[in-house]
Amino acid sequence: MDFPRHEKTLFIRPEFLNHAGRLFGGNMMLWADDMAYNAASLAFPDAAFVTKLFGQFDFKEPVTNGAIIKIFSQVVSTGETSCKVDVWSLDARTQQEVFRTFAVMVNVKDGHKAPLK
Repeated sequence: MDFPRHEKTLFIRPEFLNHAGRLFGGNMMLWADDMAYNAASLAFPDAAFVTKLFGQFDFKEPVTNGAIIKIFSQVVSTGETSCKVDVWSLDARTQQEVFRTFAVMVNVKDGHKAPLK
């Protein structure tokens, strides 16, 4: 089954930057987690997802004040109780990849893994 790709566009402002004037990695990780949750939840609307894990975040390009980035997410595989979501980001002006990772999102009900429907 092919799942849709989701996209978010963000303008990078000074409050998103670290002491070195680059995008704070924690912000990017927060946005990536949001996007993974969105993709999983839209693919399986009756599920209650939690993030089980993220793959390595390999920041390939720095992001600075005034940049516009696009963050994408897409469910790429499913299991009995979970799904894997690819998450990546591009600089919207240059199309250079900023990072790429994946998340495993697990459906949970009453504190236990539950089947995806």
